[in-house]
Amino acid sequence: MNTHPTLHRIKFSDVSLGQRFYDPISAEYFVKQSDTLAAMVTGIGDGTVPDEFEADDVVGIDR
Repeated sequence: MNTHPTLHRIKFSDVSLGQRFYDPISAEYFVKQSDTLAAMVTGIGDGTVPDEFEADDVVGIDR
C-alpha cells in the first residue's frame, strides 16, 4: 500500500458493512457487503459481483 499514503491498514473483519476499502492484492476499491463478501467498485467492477475475503485479510481504508 505504499502508493496510497492516506490509507490506514485494517483487517477486513474490522471494515463496516457498506464501507469502501482498498484491496492491495487486486489494487482496486471494494464495498463490504457481508462478513465474507465485498463488491469491486473501481476498475472492471460495477459493484454487482461479490468477491470473497477472509476476516484477517489486510485492506486499506481512507483516513
